[in-house]
Amino acid sequence: MSVRVIFRSATEKNSIENKMINKKIKGILFLIVIISLVSCKDTSISSNPKGIGPITQLKLPVINDSLMQVGQQLFKDKCAECHTMEYKNSGPDISDILAVRKPEWVMNFLLNKEEMLLRDSLSIYTRKKYEVACGSITPKEQEAREILEYLRIYQIWLHEFNALYK
Repeated sequence: MSVRVIFRSATEKNSIENKMINKKIKGILFLIVIISLVSCKDTSISSNPKGIGPITQLKLPVINDSLMQVGQQLFKDKCAECHTMEYKNSGPDISDILAVRKPEWVMNFLLNKEEMLLRDSLSIYTRKKYEVACGSITPKEQEAREILEYLRIYQIWLHEFNALYK
């Protein structure tokens, strides 16, 4: 049994074919970029769980409410256009990011986003999955720390909320 697709016009057929070709081209270009990055002597793909950047060790004290409040506003200003906590948006859901990424990784992504998107295996995978580059402005280290504080308190709230409504 064969399925026959009827197009309303040649333009619609061409549009669908062009979309399919564009998707294949994007996939091929992505593979070329990955292969060229892997083959370069100066650039290698990293799987370091702390990411790539200036933060190698991070000791987190008790949650600071002042930092968290500033971080919440920074998140709204710089990240919420693509990332939301309640539902998926154009970017990945990061409500529980600290359950799967180390705080150092989050800080390094915020501070060194361009290199992380090129060399960090987790960032590369996520970027391919969402086909959208993180376009937010790279914050200063203090701002990154404030955003991290907001993510920490949000994760605690999320786990408490889920425990109540299981």
